[in-house]
Amino acid sequence: MAVSALSRQSEDKYIRQAYQRRQDELYFHNKACAELEQAKQALVEKDAIIAELQARLASK
Repeated sequence: MAVSALSRQSEDKYIRQAYQRRQDELYFHNKACAELEQAKQALVEKDAIIAELQARLASK
């Protein structure tokens, strides 16, 4: 019964388009989240470098 329902839905153009739009939205959302995490990590690394350089300058 589930296979039959899935088969009918996959033949429906509008359901198929809605499914594809949702998949695209999820893909781009996940991609944006990953890019945001990379940017956050880069900032953390830069802050660590700045703190290290400031400590070196303070000790001189």
